[in-house]
Amino acid sequence: MPFYQFNSLTGRLKESSQLQPLYPISTDPLNKLNPPNMIWDSIKTKTLKTTSTSSAAFSTLDPKLIAKYKKFQANLEKPVYLMGGTPDKILFGITCVLVAAGVIKSLKLCYDMANPKKE
Repeated sequence: MPFYQFNSLTGRLKESSQLQPLYPISTDPLNKLNPPNMIWDSIKTKTLKTTSTSSAAFSTLDPKLIAKYKKFQANLEKPVYLMGGTPDKILFGITCVLVAAGVIKSLKLCYDMANPKKE
């Protein structure tokens, strides 16, 4: 939702680049002993009471995922692309070779385009 500001130079409204709150927020801390009164749109509107469905306040993770967290966060000095062992080293090597081949091919193409063969 855009907000507008008056531009005194042009005399028109322009879109504001500054973040604006959706409603004015008081800088005073909330008084927990005497909370503010809520105003409802009708008498039938009631506040919703919810209860927690579980006693735990966190989600459970898959044990395999926890093991991977421990493996990849154990040694922060080692690069992540080498943490997986031999398969990661092989994939990293293949990636380096393909990138180098692509760079060489693109440089060759640039050279061929700059120096066309004379017929």
